[in-house]
Amino acid sequence: MNNAGVAYRKYLVETSTEEYHEIMDTNVKGMFLCTKYALPHLLRRGEGRIVNMSSGAGKHGIPKLSIYCASKFAVIGFTESLAYEVGGGLQVYAVCPAGVNTGMYHSLFSDEPVLKPEDVANKVMELCLPEMTLPSGSSVEIYRRPMRIV
Repeated sequence: MNNAGVAYRKYLVETSTEEYHEIMDTNVKGMFLCTKYALPHLLRRGEGRIVNMSSGAGKHGIPKLSIYCASKFAVIGFTESLAYEVGGGLQVYAVCPAGVNTGMYHSLFSDEPVLKPEDVANKVMELCLPEMTLPSGSSVEIYRRPMRIV
């Protein structure tokens, strides 16, 4: 489970190069490194699940979150590409939740989030069940309403 995220809510022209690197290093590079070093072990086993945390912002751009959105779009592209690379018994998924009740969400938005952390955890656990038949490379959007698979 690759789950990391950092964001700054500001216009692109106000975003520093350091903030850009922090977002991309945390949200994309961290996922790359964890997957790179876990993958040989999973491939040797011939089965397993990799679940990458994206965001609803990885599916739809949000003003003043352009770098965060770009990083979470990258998570989806990485997930889809890796699924093609590994094939077979190793399944790769991206989870794209709407707003989750976390400190980061509250630091970015004034409205109330629609999800609790356990809503997201339950979807991740569901994706890891042996009977999961969702195609590898899929991204799953999570809202308070019924889940939507894209």
